[in-house]
Amino acid sequence: MKPIYKCGGRYSESGGRGCILLLDPARRIRLSKLMSALLRHIPGEAGLKLRSGGWIPVEELVEAIRKKWRNRDAYQWVTRDHVVAVALLDPKGRFEVKEGLIRARYGHTVPVKISYPEDTLAERLFHGTTDNRLHLILTQGLRSMKRLYVHLSPTMETACETASRHKGRPMYLEVDAECLRMNGYKIYRASSTVYLVGYVPPKCIVDVKPCINAGQDATSPQI
Repeated sequence: MKPIYKCGGRYSESGGRGCILLLDPARRIRLSKLMSALLRHIPGEAGLKLRSGGWIPVEELVEAIRKKWRNRDAYQWVTRDHVVAVALLDPKGRFEVKEGLIRARYGHTVPVKISYPEDTLAERLFHGTTDNRLHLILTQGLRSMKRLYVHLSPTMETACETASRHKGRPMYLEVDAECLRMNGYKIYRASSTVYLVGYVPPKCIVDVKPCINAGQDATSPQI
């Protein structure tokens, strides 16, 4: 993960003349994970209540992190700039900022209703997993489990990045997108790197292969 710089009125990962360091990689990862947790899974643990569509005022999120989160002493440095910069530069498009509001685009386990554009063009999509989950997946298909949707990736590389975060040998599944559509499962595009579907039946999984040299996310403290 790269550092984030503030360059006048914009945020950048490359820095340059007139830029100041806003977030080093370790703090960026920690804050991103906390934002994901609060906006996707546990808003109530910081006294937050998501509005329609999963939105919440940016300032309210900042205040919750600084004053109401259980590990708030470790986040007293967080400002609006930090939260907005993490959201705007997230490499997987996890967050959206609009008119002073912020939300997670996808990945929720709390009930939210978000309208996504339906995808009708993708031919092959991919899902990262590990070898110890394969038998269950290949017999029962891919289920959303606690999340609202199954997450699919547009490339094998992106799927393997996801697989590398879990224990076990990283594997990727190749999914026939047209098979999903023909069986009544709509595919939605949540970001440039994430597609969503309610369920993937075993017959739509057309290949399984090990990930080669799957990269690991940078180690960071727990939220």
